Amino acid sequence: MLQQVNQFRDEIMSKEIGTLIIPKKNVIVIRSKWNLEQALNKLIESGWSSVPVLNDQNEVEGTISKTLILEHARLERVPFYHDFQRKLVHDSMQSHVPTLSEDTLLRYGIELLVDWPYLPIVNKQKKFSGILTRRSVLDYLLKVFYEEVNE
Repeated sequence: MLQQVNQFRDEIMSKEIGTLIIPKKNVIVIRSKWNLEQALNKLIESGWSSVPVLNDQNEVEGTISKTLILEHARLERVPFYHDFQRKLVHDSMQSHVPTLSEDTLLRYGIELLVDWPYLPIVNKQKKFSGILTRRSVLDYLLKVFYEEVNE
């Protein structure tokens, strides 16, 4: 029985994440050259709390969130909302964000998702292609687990 469980686990965890990725066409992104007002408006309109930040070449530069924008405003003592027009996303974003590729093993993606709500995915040319979310991974694991249990 233990051997079957280990085999089942290894089979699942060695899956490539490609089919679990939310494609870029379904992801809200913000450009690093935008000002904080544009970014905050986009976040509020979209309902997302955090999104990838891309440069003009569609490469991932980091992530930005409502919290990061407000924290930047607090630290910089930005007194009025209109002052957000003078501050750039690049100055407020989290820039050291791990990225994955479509052929990354699920095992590695899960390890990183412990500390990140989502991870940007890049192609071989380092261009943004989508995100891997905790939800997409958990949905997959639940589906696989219940299919295995019901057999």
